[in-house]
Amino acid sequence: MKVMFSAGEASGDTHAASVANALREIDPSVEMFGMGGTLMERAGVRIVYDIKNLGVIGIVEIVKSLPKFFKLRTYLKRVMMKEKPDILVCVDYPGFNMKLAAVAHELGIPVLYYIAPTIWAWHSSRGNTIRKYVTKVASIFPFEAEAYRKYKCDVEFVGHPLLDIVHPTMTKEEAEEYFGARKEAKKVLLMPGSRKQEVLSLLDTMLKSGEQLMANHEDIQFFLPRAHTID
Repeated sequence: MKVMFSAGEASGDTHAASVANALREIDPSVEMFGMGGTLMERAGVRIVYDIKNLGVIGIVEIVKSLPKFFKLRTYLKRVMMKEKPDILVCVDYPGFNMKLAAVAHELGIPVLYYIAPTIWAWHSSRGNTIRKYVTKVASIFPFEAEAYRKYKCDVEFVGHPLLDIVHPTMTKEEAEEYFGARKEAKKVLLMPGSRKQEVLSLLDTMLKSGEQLMANHEDIQFFLPRAHTID
């Protein structure tokens, strides 16, 4: 069996890697390839396009990048035509993956959408598009599954992936010691994002804000997690 993946950012890379690992447990001979990152590669997915080249935010950046996305979609279509996957698994990244699902549908390739567009929050009309181009929706929320059923989509509630991924490995005291956190200090978590453009746009402003906070508080500590997509 040949499975093609399409994930466009760090979270999608994480969740697609979990799917890939599960598939390998079910069928060690499964062949997997697609667009993704380092976690998917470690899970046995052959990366045909690295997502470190993506990650634009903002209207201006998106408009400037449209030719790149058109070329990428054309490239992935050629990959589908050459590789002839048995299924395309789209993971999140709806702005791009909705268009890619339509391409796969035209080529007669079944599409599974995992972490599908949030039609219950906005753009509910996407439900009709999903019904047209997506063979199966793997929903992460029960109420989301119901929302898709209203559009007569083939949907199954599979649970939220963070319940499988996020588990404490330290007590609070152990974490404070490991990260050098002072109990009496005010602690601030800086989260500039998982896309390169997000970090470039947001981190400088966060650091300047941090300097202002330090000027007004005697004892304050900052912590900055780094997504695996950021060097």
